[in-house]
Amino acid sequence: MGGRTELSRPLGVLLARGHRSPSAGDNFRVGARCDNRKVPEAERPLPHAALRAGLNVTAGLLHLLGSHRYRLADAMANFAFAVQPRRRAITAANFQKVVPGLDRRAARQLAARSYREYARTGLDFVYVHRLSRPRLMSTFVSFGAERLLDLRLRGQGAVLVLFHLGTWDAGGAYATAIGLPLTVVMADEGSAAIRDLVVWARSEMGMHTVLASRSPRAVLAALRRGEVVALVADIPGDTPSLEVEFLGHLTEISDLPYRLAQHTGCPLLPVVAVRSPAGGYFIEVHDAVQVAPGADPQRALRPMIEVFERAVRRWPEQWYPFEKGRLRDPRPA
Repeated sequence: MGGRTELSRPLGVLLARGHRSPSAGDNFRVGARCDNRKVPEAERPLPHAALRAGLNVTAGLLHLLGSHRYRLADAMANFAFAVQPRRRAITAANFQKVVPGLDRRAARQLAARSYREYARTGLDFVYVHRLSRPRLMSTFVSFGAERLLDLRLRGQGAVLVLFHLGTWDAGGAYATAIGLPLTVVMADEGSAAIRDLVVWARSEMGMHTVLASRSPRAVLAALRRGEVVALVADIPGDTPSLEVEFLGHLTEISDLPYRLAQHTGCPLLPVVAVRSPAGGYFIEVHDAVQVAPGADPQRALRPMIEVFERAVRRWPEQWYPFEKGRLRDPRPA
């Protein structure tokens, strides 16, 4: 679930109640095929053949490198860290706000590790492309995945909520590998050619990707079909946001998990996907958060926020606080 994955502003206008269970014709067979089924992607044109070939070749090389691929990622990250003094200072300052007793040198070291982990996340997106299902599944240790399967078997739509922590694209690859239909929303940013390439690559893995500008109807339709929508909520960008407390400070997150839960009745499932020291991945699917009609959003989302607070404390190097103003001091009482 790579890149920026926020939903678009018009969603609030189009939200409506209700969802249906999947029909008998819906395809759901865990482990029925060796590789993920491909999802047709009609919303965007196919990327240029040269770009597709380049991605295929690069992915194949990374498959050969295995965990050694991270040496390449680390080299790129170290270069970026060296030439971005302002951004590295912001990152270190954000870590000092949330890690008790962290001095400037330790904060800078942690910021450098965060840069490297972020580069590894980018490489993960390419690595999981066309990776066979048996090899992909062998790299995962999962906790709580039965919650996803139970929802799907009951025909219950759900919203998977992630933060910019760890490796969200590996999490998406895992979801499709266990047979979970997944709709991912991607922000309308960057080059159109690269966006088309990302959409195509995800469709090859079995994910349906929609751009934020086209997301409202597609997201609602997926939830009504009893499918799962995934979004990264902690950097709302230009979308509507909520101010919440996070690690003792104030931050903005997308308000769309709250809106979707309010208007469809679907549960929110916080998901943490991080790299393990052994070179594989940990996937944690936490208890569903139900949002009661008319509930205060800050209070209703607090259990979800606490999941990501614990994750940042456990894996601070796999959190990516690169933006100025990401964390603000609480207001005086």
